[in-house]
This record gives sequence, C-alpha cells and structure tokens, in this order.
Amino acid sequence: MAETSDIYEKVMDVARRRGFVWPSSEIYGSVAGFIDYGPLGAMMKRNIEDLWRSFYVFQEGYYEIECPTVGTEAIFVASGHVKEFADKMVQCPHCNEYLRADHIAEDNGIANAGTLSAEALQAALRELPCPVCKEPLGEASVFAFNLMFETTIGPGSQRRGYLRPETAQGILSTFPDSCASTGTNSPSVQSRLESLTGTRSPLARA
Repeated sequence: MAETSDIYEKVMDVARRRGFVWPSSEIYGSVAGFIDYGPLGAMMKRNIEDLWRSFYVFQEGYYEIECPTVGTEAIFVASGHVKEFADKMVQCPHCNEYLRADHIAEDNGIANAGTLSAEALQAALRELPCPVCKEPLGEASVFAFNLMFETTIGPGSQRRGYLRPETAQGILSTFPDSCASTGTNSPSVQSRLESLTGTRSPLARA
C-alpha cells in the first residue's frame, strides 16, 4: 500500500508541474476530489472526448445526447438513489475524522462488512481503533451519508434537486423523446459524454 501511494504521489507531482491537473481553488484551501485541468490536461481531456466520439458516434452509429447535470428529486426517488445511494460513515470521537465504517471493519478482518446494518457495524467497531489517530472508536455512531450533491431549484427553495450521479440517468429519463426523434427503441444506442463526477466525497482534506 505504501509503495502504491508513493507512485501515486509521484505521478500527481509530475501531472501538476507539467500542467495537467491542479487542486481546485488551492489558494482558498483545496478539497479532496476537486481538480482543475491545466493547459495540457484540458488538451488531453478534449482528445479523449474526440476519440470517444469518433468511435461510438461516427463508427458505431450511437446517438449522442446532452442532459442537465442537475435533476429534480423525483428522478432520484424513482431510481432509488435518495434512499439507497449512501455510504455508512462514522466520525472518530477523538480526532473528528469522518471514515467509512465498513472499510474499517473489513480492514480488521470482519467479512462482508458492507452488508451489515448500521447497528451491527456500530457494535463491531466499538473495540476497533481509528485508522487515523489509533484511538478506540467506542460508542461512535454509524450513519448514512448520501453521496449525491443536493441543491434547490428556483426561488424560495421549494424544489429539491441533485447533481446527477450517473451518466445513464439522462439517457433513461429522455427515453420517450429520444425514441420519437431517432426512430430507435433501445437506450443502448444512445450515448452521453460525462465530464464530472456527481457524487460527494466524505473526505474533507486535500
């Protein structure tokens, strides 16, 4: 693990120095998971997009569509994301770090920890150490952390929306219109190119 981490740091250092990617808004304190593309990074990204488009759209005959990155809550209630798209988290009572509860359990030999309920995970973590400060987690509560970015749509915050977490949702929610306009009857002949990750990271540090 240490060797893999060392290689990652070296690659990221080269990418940063040569202008591929930088931590986003670093002068104000960067956050893990947010990056800006530098000059070479923007060119590389555009080349990858063009290569993707030349294969799927021009050679394979897929229909490319574009959809909003924010969708209304009803979409994600129907897909199950509002209720189920969450990680089980725990906050260390000593160092206040937020951590994946199932990962801690699995790293300490508890098999299939991801399938355990929040209550069972909390009981399993009671005697385990925090991987950051090494203090026992004790009675720290396990809670669900929904991975979607939540926002409001329009004045008065009356309508709730989410940054779409999956590329396919735009294809599926526009399916009737796509069928009518292209004469196809399967979402498998439609394609989207996504340039964002619409999920939240529980990490607070860069």
